Amino acid sequence: MADYRFEPVSDSEAEAWDQLIEQCQNSTAFQTWTWRSALATAFKQLTPHYFWIKSTNEQTSQSELVGGLPTFIFQPMPTVKMLYSLPWNLFGGFFLLPDTGVDHSQLYRDLHQHLRHIITTEKICQITFVPDWTQDLGTDLIQNAYREETGHFTHLLNTGADYNLLWSAYNKRVRGAVRKAEKTGVKVYDTTEQVDLNQFYQIYLQTQQRLDGTPKPFALISQLFESDLAKLAIAKHEGKVIAGLLYLFFNQTVTLWAGASDPQFWEFRPNNAIFHHIIRWACTSGYSWVDFGASPPDNIGLIKHKEEYRAVPYYFNSYTKVEMPLQVALWEKSEPTLRKVYAFLQHIGN
Repeated sequence: MADYRFEPVSDSEAEAWDQLIEQCQNSTAFQTWTWRSALATAFKQLTPHYFWIKSTNEQTSQSELVGGLPTFIFQPMPTVKMLYSLPWNLFGGFFLLPDTGVDHSQLYRDLHQHLRHIITTEKICQITFVPDWTQDLGTDLIQNAYREETGHFTHLLNTGADYNLLWSAYNKRVRGAVRKAEKTGVKVYDTTEQVDLNQFYQIYLQTQQRLDGTPKPFALISQLFESDLAKLAIAKHEGKVIAGLLYLFFNQTVTLWAGASDPQFWEFRPNNAIFHHIIRWACTSGYSWVDFGASPPDNIGLIKHKEEYRAVPYYFNSYTKVEMPLQVALWEKSEPTLRKVYAFLQHIGN
């Protein structure tokens, strides 16, 4: 019988962490060390706590690395600290190496002991896990008084090996839109120019304002833009940036992450052209999946748009346990106002 220990990952072990994550099923850019560092740098309220998962044989005392657990502590207010794996409904939970023979029942028991230690030492008021659909962690979390929230979903496109088959599978409206973009002179390509990033971010801020969304900070987007984890695809018309999308890639998955477009140029179909460009790149570069990202269930237009590329919804749940109800209530009451203040600061700061 094995016991499982959770040991902190140090900065000097960043490369080893990414090597482990790359071997784990369904890992994406969001579990990498680059993402960890970018988030921690851009948000002073987020503190990463990443752990090796090691099994120890009781008889031989030998230790074996079996996986990793990425988490962040989010402290938006002085008395409010919440643990996420991972923030923003990005997939967290366990990332286990294949063929290690993990005893899941024992792993879950040891996980809760580990979490109890963090709750006590860090004074955590709430814990949220967002395991992907391949993990069976949810059943155990429910048994340990976590509240299950259903209805989350993302859209995934299985690229296959033949891009021509993908193109043929697109809804005819998509193919027509891509052709229109080309005929009207829209040029789409991946850029490394800072001036293009700056122009894209201004359109992104306008897009978030139009959608009443909370913009991601320029510091985060800029760090990813300069990393080997992301590319910025832009659409230009007569030399002007009219749309863009920052996409991430790691292991087998390309993720469409931060997009924006100028409504004055929608008639030229730049968004369709950008999606087409990224999907083609993913397919020809050997990636198995394109993740279109989560969608609000009531945004029927967005969901329909993703499915016109033959992306399929994959459902997942989140699990939350409240440890300190008063602090959580304070945060829930304050969050809408703080989000508006944060969004305003992003606009005036850029």
